[in-house]
Amino acid sequence: MENRDEFGELAEYVNKMSAELNRLYAELRVLNEDLQQKVQELEEKSQQLEIASRHKSDFLASVSHELRTPMNAILGFNEMILGGIYGDVGPELKGPLTDIQDSGKHLLRLINNVLDLSKIEAGLMELALADYSVQETVERVKNSLRSLAEEKGLDFVTAVPEDVPLARGDAGRITQCLTNLAGNALKFTRQGRVEISANRRGDALVYRVADTGIGIAGDQLATVFGEFRQADPTIATEFGGSGLGLSITKKFVEMHGGRIWVESELGKGSTFAFEIPLRVEGAKTG
Repeated sequence: MENRDEFGELAEYVNKMSAELNRLYAELRVLNEDLQQKVQELEEKSQQLEIASRHKSDFLASVSHELRTPMNAILGFNEMILGGIYGDVGPELKGPLTDIQDSGKHLLRLINNVLDLSKIEAGLMELALADYSVQETVERVKNSLRSLAEEKGLDFVTAVPEDVPLARGDAGRITQCLTNLAGNALKFTRQGRVEISANRRGDALVYRVADTGIGIAGDQLATVFGEFRQADPTIATEFGGSGLGLSITKKFVEMHGGRIWVESELGKGSTFAFEIPLRVEGAKTG
């Protein structure tokens, strides 16, 4: 009788365990089905976002191209007017026409930034690699922005050692990067100086743009290279800007196989720097 009772208890225990396992299996099966459904939904959402991103890039590229053509025409005609092609321009008109030219060039830069961003996101951007002079590149940037520095009364200087050799990279894109950084430095500096420098560090080049401007708060440094971002939203109201220049600069630096960073303290200026190989032999596409 004792053995029969023990076997009965054991059988009852096994039945309970079997029922519990069946219950757990059923719950796991439901959870697995839910998980598979969630994974499928995430995949579908991811595909939708990818399609939307592609449409956005195509739209930006199309709109930017359509805007750039008439903008170039406007600037061309305005420049001919300023140059006296259509007759003498009196002093009362020269000022407004110069303002139109400056504003038009600024708008064209914004359009080009949007077009570049759309090409990078679509993976269509490629670098045109060739030998270039670091000294000439830095001086070219200084000359293009000299009038802005003079207008604000800022000391605008460059520093590139004579022994920096010929480099290899996309000189046009590097010029664009330095122009974005130096343009921002001049824009956000009320008094003092802005310096563009370049130095060789082993097999790499380090470009720096330092200013004595408004600076950036420590908790905002991590977001300055984001698209359409300003370190502080109130900055856009006072100084303007689309928040695209730094993002595009970062992408071009990374396409050169380099990195970019910023050191800044609020009220004490900023230093933006990027390091790229002295000789870029293979570049990433955007």
